[in-house]
Amino acid sequence: MGFDSEWLQRALSFDEYLEKATMNVPTMKENYAEARVSDEAHLYFAWLSSELAPGSIRVLAISESWCGDCIENLPVVAKLASSYPILHLLVFSRDDNLDIMDRYLTGGRRTIPVFVFFDETGREIGRFIERPKAATDFLAKERARHEELPEQQRKRAAYGVRTKLRKLYKTGFRDETIKEIRRILENRYGPQNS
Repeated sequence: MGFDSEWLQRALSFDEYLEKATMNVPTMKENYAEARVSDEAHLYFAWLSSELAPGSIRVLAISESWCGDCIENLPVVAKLASSYPILHLLVFSRDDNLDIMDRYLTGGRRTIPVFVFFDETGREIGRFIERPKAATDFLAKERARHEELPEQQRKRAAYGVRTKLRKLYKTGFRDETIKEIRRILENRYGPQNS
């Protein structure tokens, strides 16, 4: 599926998205401010920016401000887009754009966030959905630890797990998000030439 130019009229910038968001705006701003690109990743994104025209790679982002994974990952992608001119971030509220969301279902579900990457020809080159693998693995392990608990205890435990997950994003999962995005781009554009 290719890029639909009609989306350009409906897309929001990250800042516009934050203006319209009704929840978690301070946290998303904080996550954006704290997001860092490692030296190794910077070299790759800087190299790619020297090879391609600004805005060559469009990133369609489907998000909602109530979603924990959106709160963590959208600011990281926004930081990449603000730091490297090759990336043109187009943000869509899932609930206001179900026609777009329904093109990118995950197992028949409206899972978010969804980041779809398109090359300069408008061809889709990859997707990053929900969270990095390390975060998914952490959540699966934690759910398995608590699955035998009564419902009320399980709910309390889930809150603690989300708190741990937020700390893990701050100490390494953001880097994992960037690595997974880099792999998508390397699959299309190759690794940096030495």
